[in-house]
Amino acid sequence: MRALVDRGAFRVRAITRNPSTYSGPANEVVAADLEDAQSLKTAFAGAYGVFAVSNFVAAVIDEVTQGRNAVAAAAEAGVRHFVWSTLPNVEVLSLGKFDVPHFTHKAEVDASVLDAGFEHVTFVEAPFYFENLLTVMAPQPLPDGRTGWALPIPADARVVHAGTIADLGGVVAGAFDHPDIVGRGEYLSSAAGLLSF
Repeated sequence: MRALVDRGAFRVRAITRNPSTYSGPANEVVAADLEDAQSLKTAFAGAYGVFAVSNFVAAVIDEVTQGRNAVAAAAEAGVRHFVWSTLPNVEVLSLGKFDVPHFTHKAEVDASVLDAGFEHVTFVEAPFYFENLLTVMAPQPLPDGRTGWALPIPADARVVHAGTIADLGGVVAGAFDHPDIVGRGEYLSSAAGLLSF
């Protein structure tokens, strides 16, 4: 959001379930919910582009339905450039060995995005956010008295694609700036590095 506002090329509209609690830099804020398709149609009206991110936390409707709601509403509103926050389909990549719904469900929307007929389509793949280490993935007390993470990953394995939320914002803004280069269904991944826990 901030990256788009700072560029000044677009009037930026934030869409949230609770506009009264929004305190970001957007030029305007409107109410909508990924679980309410009609609210999305109203929120997207008159927009050149949409950056859509599904919500797997505290959602009643699954991310696939949320994503398809956003795609359908944006297409109906005449949106020209749709940027979808997706992730790899873990079930396909692991041949069914791993179930990671908050990755796979996003990936399952990709075909709907491509089939919707938008003039420009860009997919962005978010990294593991450094900010997660201050909130939902903060170090926890371990059984041996230390503080850290109990994960099925070797401590020195450099397998975590990590970056900041601000970095992803720059990628999204760049996609809107250059639809001629990255608006034909390209996948843009963002990471500051491949790190270990």
